[in-house]
Amino acid sequence: MVCLAGMEKVSGNNYRNYILWAKENTANVVYPCSIAEGFQSGDIYVDDDADLRAVFFWHYCGFGYISGKASDKLMSDIYSEMISSHSGRRLVLITSDDDVTAFFRDKDVLTDSRAEYSYLHQGSTFAIDRNAFRIEQIDSENISKIEGRIIPSFSWESSEQFLKKGFGYVALDQGRVCAAVFSAAVSSFEVDIGVETHQEYRRLGLAAVLADRMCEHIIEIGKKPVWAHSVSNKGSMKTALKCGFVQDRINTVIKKKGI
Repeated sequence: MVCLAGMEKVSGNNYRNYILWAKENTANVVYPCSIAEGFQSGDIYVDDDADLRAVFFWHYCGFGYISGKASDKLMSDIYSEMISSHSGRRLVLITSDDDVTAFFRDKDVLTDSRAEYSYLHQGSTFAIDRNAFRIEQIDSENISKIEGRIIPSFSWESSEQFLKKGFGYVALDQGRVCAAVFSAAVSSFEVDIGVETHQEYRRLGLAAVLADRMCEHIIEIGKKPVWAHSVSNKGSMKTALKCGFVQDRINTVIKKKGI
């Protein structure tokens, strides 16, 4: 990958040195920590100035987060990469920093809002027709059958990496995967939940059943479930609320037009 001009790329051997920076991110913690703690793939960049003022975490899925006080030079470099894609990767910046948002206000980008949730309590009791659907954990046999956009390959570099460090569940209809839930981001203390339901099987409650099962799993291993979605995604909002999540902030999403 090319090095962003105004920043210095951190060696993977030194990622753990930036765990505290990741934990102090005001927009999101689990995605930056997933990189710094070595659970998932991604890059870490720092200002090339002598005084370290900001750290940029760029997750494999394309989500980017800035911890600290970003300089105009740092943000200009992020903007250049976002628009030009020199590295061949997408870059979607997610921030709660008003100064960052102001910097991009007059730039040729699209902005959106992203709702972030924390888990308050177990939601309602969910049930599906056990004769129609079977739920099983994602494994090497069924992972290749999962279709859609928000699936393990969205945020994990390989199936092997996911099966080693991530987890999830699928709902099957006569062997066909009709819905899936998985760990979209993993840290030592949080798991962000991703859900995908095949179009033919929507509005049957499968997403809520699987998400509830996922929350149970996450709590059993001593971590906290977290959830996020574009504010326009009303279906995801309803599922989150049903499963016992509560919205605790709205972040700004900044991205290239057309993605």
